[in-house]
Amino acid sequence: MMKNTALIFLILIGLYSMNIHAQNKILFVTSNQDFYGNTTIATANHFEEIIKPYDVFIKAGYTVDFVSPQGGAVPVGYINTSDSLQKKYLYNGWFMDKLEHTKKPTEVIIDDYTAIFYTGGGAAMYGVAENPVIQKIARSIYNKNGVISTICHGTAGIVYLTDENKKPLYSGRKITGFPDKFENRNAEYYKAFPFSIDKEINNNQGNFVYSDKGGDAFYIVDGRFVTGQDPTSASKVANEVIRILKTNFNNSDTSKKDDLEQITEVLLNYIEGTANGQPERLRKAFNPNFNLYTVEKDTLWIRSGEKYISNIKVGEKSNRKGSIISIDIEKDAAIAKAEIIVPNWRVFTDYFLILKYEGTWKIVHKSYTWRELLKA
Repeated sequence: MMKNTALIFLILIGLYSMNIHAQNKILFVTSNQDFYGNTTIATANHFEEIIKPYDVFIKAGYTVDFVSPQGGAVPVGYINTSDSLQKKYLYNGWFMDKLEHTKKPTEVIIDDYTAIFYTGGGAAMYGVAENPVIQKIARSIYNKNGVISTICHGTAGIVYLTDENKKPLYSGRKITGFPDKFENRNAEYYKAFPFSIDKEINNNQGNFVYSDKGGDAFYIVDGRFVTGQDPTSASKVANEVIRILKTNFNNSDTSKKDDLEQITEVLLNYIEGTANGQPERLRKAFNPNFNLYTVEKDTLWIRSGEKYISNIKVGEKSNRKGSIISIDIEKDAAIAKAEIIVPNWRVFTDYFLILKYEGTWKIVHKSYTWRELLKA
């Protein structure tokens, strides 16, 4: 009897842990399509419609993974490098690596996610809607009280989405996306579309709605479907998804947000402590036995954290400028990346291993590299 009780306890603990983990993960659906149908007209996934909701989600403590029908690299386009947020992500190697290595649908662990988000761009019209495994993923997330969300042409991805009885999953729901009204229906790209989003949603018992104005951040929340008309609604759609998840999973991101805040503080203790001559802040950030690792002249160089801290003189400020590039958390372990610019000298890229023990996050390992800057 004791063995059976222990087994049941372990199963319950496992299910609880899995649920808490899932509450902080969102799956983005992208497309591998490079051209409009069989034409030579290039298409892509809409970069802004990826990075705007992505930025909202990760700042709220969620982890975002990417899937595509074939897995691997997906085309991105509609990029505006004058937009600071787009520029930030375009030159973020860690983020762009995610788009280069999207998951195959069969690699997705469905129980990890409580929301699915279909990104837009002309590429979204191809390969996603008819993919049975992506359909199964979305249906399973929805059946677990999760959220289905789309933006612009990403709504194409749900047109054939049904329940277990082959009834449209969004039957009777208001759904929006990029409407035919704003398409150039005489253009070759549109003629290559496999279907009209408006018509397919309506034909499958949905109620397709849109703003006649366009570009006014129009979106619709109907139950656990959150859909946006065009890129201007991307941030609002993401915030609505978060609101529903917090309501449906009232433990949803509390622990993760706390951890994210703590890790951010640890990293700022390192960045600002070094720049402002505050060795006591560095000691708060580091495990006492931590080391720094780099390679110089093809030789591994190891320096103790204590020696690093001893070089920081109290009150002696420097012109170093640091920023946190990314934080990835999994239970009691995290990895982070930061960039440190020392004008007229070097740009350092720091990678950290951060662990939580005795209720506190500490940097236990730092590896880094650098590149030289041209002197003014």
